[in-house]
Formats: sequence, structure tokens, C-alpha cells
Amino acid sequence: MKYLALLLFALAAPLSACCMAPRDYKGDVDQSAQRVVVVYRAPDGDTPGYEEMIIRVQPFFQGADANPATMAWVVTVPSKPLRYDQASMDALNAGPELHNKLFKLAREQWANKTGFEWPEWLSWMTARDSAPADDKSGGVEVDELVKVGPYSITPVRASGADAVTALNEYLAQRGFPQEDPGHLKYFVDNDFTFLCINVTPPQGQSSLGRKLDLPPLLIGFETDKPYYPGKFSSRQGNFALDLTVITDKPLDTQGFGEMRQRLNAKSHGYVQLVNLYSVQELPAPLVSAFSERVTKRDAQRWYVNRIESEGFNDGDKGIASWSDDVFFKVGTIQDELPGFWYYGDEEISGFQRLVREHAMAFFVTMGLVFFITLFIKVRINRKRYLAEKNAA
Repeated sequence: MKYLALLLFALAAPLSACCMAPRDYKGDVDQSAQRVVVVYRAPDGDTPGYEEMIIRVQPFFQGADANPATMAWVVTVPSKPLRYDQASMDALNAGPELHNKLFKLAREQWANKTGFEWPEWLSWMTARDSAPADDKSGGVEVDELVKVGPYSITPVRASGADAVTALNEYLAQRGFPQEDPGHLKYFVDNDFTFLCINVTPPQGQSSLGRKLDLPPLLIGFETDKPYYPGKFSSRQGNFALDLTVITDKPLDTQGFGEMRQRLNAKSHGYVQLVNLYSVQELPAPLVSAFSERVTKRDAQRWYVNRIESEGFNDGDKGIASWSDDVFFKVGTIQDELPGFWYYGDEEISGFQRLVREHAMAFFVTMGLVFFITLFIKVRINRKRYLAEKNAA
């Protein structure tokens, strides 16, 4: 508790800012970019869903000649974290590199197939659902300080009908200004944990640099859906985002499209390829960084999706307008890419490749020829029957 008090007394920026500078710092702190890699396992029977997330923020200071001696970074997660660790840049890079590899394969496999499109009337949508949050009684709970590399992390939670007021009072007593209750209410109602992370200068330095080169932080927690902590960064400027989500089940295509729009994702073609999959082991840097709970090989496929955004926190659709945070709904087999042409990084024979590239078009063409031939023959037979009937 004493470590958290020291941390919070030193800070004065609003809690809604993801990164915060000390009270006596004359300038401001914003972010230029965030890079995130998520590996997620869906719930299985009595086993809850579990996510491990590598996240790296790139803060920078402005508006003052000197830089502060410390900074705080707040990350929200939907449940109490079960793992903290420092990840390598190789692991952070391996996520988007895997997506790039699968995206290139998909483009090649699409280009090689015989041109054929399903009619629009054969598409269908899956139902969407939502559940209200429980109203629990309680107050503010503070866990022990955790040291991870240059980070000192203190988890804080609040729950119950009066939790927003209690949390505001708790923070105010430790040097924080009181936060907008409407902003905190979403996180309190949904039992989020606030990770208060203290960042200090490297050994031998008295202040932080103008632009911080922070190592990636890994956080593991249970969650029903894959999660990215975006809502709490509403006052961090219009920062860029590179988010890779790797799951053992396909993501809901419609829901992923909605999140692409919310995060103002860049487009890499007219058709957006969702749920690219790999049948191979995850790349070695990912296996090394993530725990066996998410990397164990009982998953037949790894579905890889990526969102690249040059900025989504601007204008009427910025973070401040969001009613909830970024959760990705898990889909079904209906959300997979068509298997008749896409086979990802699976090793297949030449005959299988021929079938995948041309069989669908061949069978559809033969079917059309059959029905056209049948139609013509029926017309000829009817004409002959009418002619014989009139002759009689």
C-alpha cells in the first residue's frame, strides 16, 4: 500500500489519461503509437477464456524544457491479472509478421483460383448477444506491488453501487484529482482492474527522455472475449495503433468489421480478409514469450487478424464517444474463409491444389450446363408432344 501511496501522491493528471506526468511537471505527456499482440484461448467447458497481451506504448513529453523524473501508465483489464512479464521486441514483431505471411499466401491463393463468387443471397448473418453487468456490492481493493523490468505495477479494483464515489475518494486522498463518474462507471460496473504502472528512468539517469523507448509489457488475464484496452486512453491524443489478435477460434466477421471501423483501420484491398489461419506452430518468439496456457498445440488452427490504424481518437467518433471498450466477439465456422480456395500455410499436394483452385468453378459450371441442357430438352419434348397431339 505504501508504494501505491507514493506513486499516487506524485501524480496529478486526470485518471482518464493512459500516461500521466508528475504534479510539478509543467508540460504534458501524449502517445505517438501503441503496438499490441494478443493471443487468446476461448472458453472450453469449465475452463474460462484466457488472454495474454503484449503491449508497448510510445509516450512523449511536450510543453516544457525539461523532462520529468517519473511517469505513470494506467492499463485497464477485465479481470485480475494472473501473469506479468517483460516481452522482447522479437515477440512483438512476430505477431504482425505472421499476419503478413498469411495475408501474402491468401492473396496468392485467391489469385490462382478460377474466378467464381457466391451469389449475394447465399450470405447470412449470425445473431449478436449482450448481457448486462451485475450490480455487486463492495469498495476499493488494492493488490501488492509487482516489479517487472522497469515497471512497478499496483492493481486496483472497485465494485458496487457506491464504488465510483469510493474510488474517486480513494484516488483524491492519494493525490489524484476526482475523475468524471461517467468515465469511471463503465469500468467499475464491469469489474475492471486498474493497473497503475510507475515508470522510472534507466539506472544512472535522473529524468526520463523526451521520447520513451519502453520495453513491451506482457499481461495475462481471464476474459470471455479477446480484449484491447482502448477506452482509457481518451486523452492521449490521436495515436497510431498496430494490433494483432491471434485466437484458437475464428472471430465474428461482422463484429470484427465494426471494430475496424471504430479503430479507423487502414484498408489493404477492396476485400477485407478476416480470420486468416495457420496450421503450424506459432513462431518461436511468440512461444518463448507467451505461456503454455495459450500456446499449447491442441488448437488445430490459429486465426490471425490485424488492425493497423494511423489514428482513431479524433472528432465525433473518438474514444470519448465510446460506450464500451474493445472486445472482439468469438465467431463460428461460418466466419472462416472459404476452404475451397484458402488453405493458409498448410502443405498440400499438387492434386489438392488443383481441386482447391478449380473444383468449385468446375462443379458449378457443370451444374449450370446440366440444368440448361435439362431445360432445353424439356422444351423440345413439350414441343414434340404438342405437335403430335395437334396431328392426332
